[in-house]
Amino acid sequence: GCLREGRCLLSCLFFAVFGIVIALMKDVPDVKGDALFNIKSFTVRIGPKTIFHASRRLLATLFFGVSLTFTTCSGLLPSLLPTTMMGMVGAAAATAANTITLEQKICRVIVACSTALAGWSVRREARGVDPEEA
Repeated sequence: GCLREGRCLLSCLFFAVFGIVIALMKDVPDVKGDALFNIKSFTVRIGPKTIFHASRRLLATLFFGVSLTFTTCSGLLPSLLPTTMMGMVGAAAATAANTITLEQKICRVIVACSTALAGWSVRREARGVDPEEA
């Protein structure tokens, strides 16, 4: 099926993790109301600070992982991904890097740079946020 193809698997993983981050982060501002009405949400049980920082780290890691994958698929780091990611995804990336046009390589480098900047932005913008006051 679809999950046997590397690109489809990576897309599914990206949106699954992204969805989890959204669900967790959306719950942080509601922590006071949840606690007031005795709703045992995940954020109430674990704490808004822990949820916020874990979600921030997860989102930044997700963006940096996508950046690494697209950098490898562009042929800039041909040997890195197969050793760090197992199985078919790493092999597909190595094969893809050898069979793409210059235009595709440029597009992949642009995506890699954009997602690296997104990961950096998540880390930078989250520094000034106090999850207890959200």
